[in-house]
Amino acid sequence: MVTFLLLLLSIVIYLSFGPINMIYLLFSVFTSFYGAKYLKKQKNKLILTIIIIANLGIFLFFLLFPVKNIVVPLGISYYTFQIISYVLDIYHEKYEPQNCLWKYLLYVIYIPYIFIGPITRYNDVQESLYAKKKFCKDNFYFGLLRMIWGLFKKLVIADRIALVIGVITTNPNHYVGAYALLAMLFYSIELYSDFSGGIDMVIGISKIFGIELKENFHLPYLAETVQEFWRRWHISLSSWFRDYIYIPLGGNRVSKVRQKLNVLITFLASGLWHGTTYLLWGFLHGIMVAFQPIFQTRWKWLNRTITFLIISLLWSFFIWKDTYFLPLQMIGSVFTNFNYVDLCHNFLNLGLDAPNILVLGISILSLIVYDLKQEKILNKIKFSPIEIKVSILFSFLLIILLFGVYGIGFHVQSFIYSKF
Repeated sequence: MVTFLLLLLSIVIYLSFGPINMIYLLFSVFTSFYGAKYLKKQKNKLILTIIIIANLGIFLFFLLFPVKNIVVPLGISYYTFQIISYVLDIYHEKYEPQNCLWKYLLYVIYIPYIFIGPITRYNDVQESLYAKKKFCKDNFYFGLLRMIWGLFKKLVIADRIALVIGVITTNPNHYVGAYALLAMLFYSIELYSDFSGGIDMVIGISKIFGIELKENFHLPYLAETVQEFWRRWHISLSSWFRDYIYIPLGGNRVSKVRQKLNVLITFLASGLWHGTTYLLWGFLHGIMVAFQPIFQTRWKWLNRTITFLIISLLWSFFIWKDTYFLPLQMIGSVFTNFNYVDLCHNFLNLGLDAPNILVLGISILSLIVYDLKQEKILNKIKFSPIEIKVSILFSFLLIILLFGVYGIGFHVQSFIYSKF
């Protein structure tokens, strides 16, 4: 009953963004559902190819040929990859196809993850998605706590940093060098807080309903190489490209030259998934991964620092988006314009006053501590008295109400990765 209500709720919410969205989604659902059932009975590469091209073609059409007055279907980049993985896995006999259409529809349209991810594999979620739902007080509490923590990262940290970056990006001719570097370093924290905060909310609400989703982040900025970073960041997307593009191309089972080419192709595809203006971003990441030994030292702390700086510099394509030239110009200015004294003098004129800087600093420190000690903290909370548990929830809600960036004079930012 709860599973059916989740489906009904997902459909209603999805339809509220425009009925045209549902037409494209249902096309993907029907072609992949019935196509997979056919492929289970008869392995036919032509049918498999037609299903993939038909669905991928719609996604690429909206990506490559934006048309005025035609709205891009919501969540198309996420559900397209989900149904492609489903069809390919059925073709390769990794699991049995779903025989119930409405259950399969729930897998595709499940509203918490269709807008922001994670990109969910059918075999990872089918058991908990369709299981009979029973109330579990631990799931309810820790799901709610996860949602509130995600809201804290979004409203208190990410949207506060967005104010600073918003000021810097309004005048790219003036805010260069040290200002550009500050924007890049701040954006690393903003994007992580924003994206992982959204995923926290998705995983949290799913946990309340007894649906277990895989983690999408694992301490990404502790990575010692760019390759390791992509094993820790947006894990569902990275693993999708690895399993359905990199490995089928030959992975690392080919010559060194071919293997590096496979890496570049995979990262170009990742860049294209984000949008045509991110192709160079994807290519540069591919270069860093293909030739990563060049950037490594024997010191772990230095490797982490170098990797963090590389990742931060390349976020320029997200900060100054819709063009290739400006991000490169900003990266270049970091190494040619050393206006750090000017930045120090004007730091409090970049959208945040001293009290807000203090709130941001304490919040980022709290984020770092929690990420590093998450398992111990949650385990301690689990065995705490109910009074302590309730106090923690209300304390975080109070912090969000007091220090969240919203209300008069503020503009709540939409989740960054809901735009891809």
